[in-house]
Amino acid sequence: MTLVIAHRGWSARQPEQSRAAYVAAIDLAARTGRRLGLECDTHFSADDQLICLHDLDLARTGGLPVEARDLTVAQLKAVDVGSWLVGPEATADQRELITVPELFDLVAEARGRGVDVFAVVETKHPNPCGTDVERALAGLLQERGWVGADAPVRMISFDPEAVHVFAGLLPDVPRSQLQFPAEILDGVEAPAISPWLGMVRRRPELVRRAHEAGLEVHVWTVNDPADIAFCLDLGVDAITSDRPDLALQLVAG
Repeated sequence: MTLVIAHRGWSARQPEQSRAAYVAAIDLAARTGRRLGLECDTHFSADDQLICLHDLDLARTGGLPVEARDLTVAQLKAVDVGSWLVGPEATADQRELITVPELFDLVAEARGRGVDVFAVVETKHPNPCGTDVERALAGLLQERGWVGADAPVRMISFDPEAVHVFAGLLPDVPRSQLQFPAEILDGVEAPAISPWLGMVRRRPELVRRAHEAGLEVHVWTVNDPADIAFCLDLGVDAITSDRPDLALQLVAG
């Protein structure tokens, strides 16, 4: 059955990559009894912790034109990253940016309750720290013993060098090579490629060709029912969506 990955948490319903977005996605997985990925992007904070944040700065989600790399985790947690979407009535969980270890804690706690969730961590490039991000992520996974093929984590990146470095550090942990705007099937150092939906729309044969090359296909970001149905008809292996509830429903149907 096609896997569903909640893009930045349940980001159609909650502020992206907030604690609330991930808690809502976990609750969805618990209610449906379905496996669900929890996608995040990661950068370093000023105190060298990995945080869940898409942009290099906080201008879009926090109204603060400051790079996340210049603020400590304590300072970042004081920034309201939820009211831009929810409004002034945003709760503490909707306002709170979380760290990658905190996301891992949520995953571990949920899995302890029998909820089948896993983290999907995109290492963002270019960034001021290069592939130190991959090394830090690998270190966090080693601390938890999440180092095998059954680790509840998937590493993803657009940067082939980042995928190469991570593969050398933890070769058994699942990973995907994100792709845009050009497709790459040769020399991919991951068991899966993850192309943008528009690429698959333009060239649907990409899915067949990737499968023939022994690669899974994980498509992002798929929110429209017609696009979800299109991907399912092609036999893609995973769909990343801001609307995981809809994606789960259509996959099951």
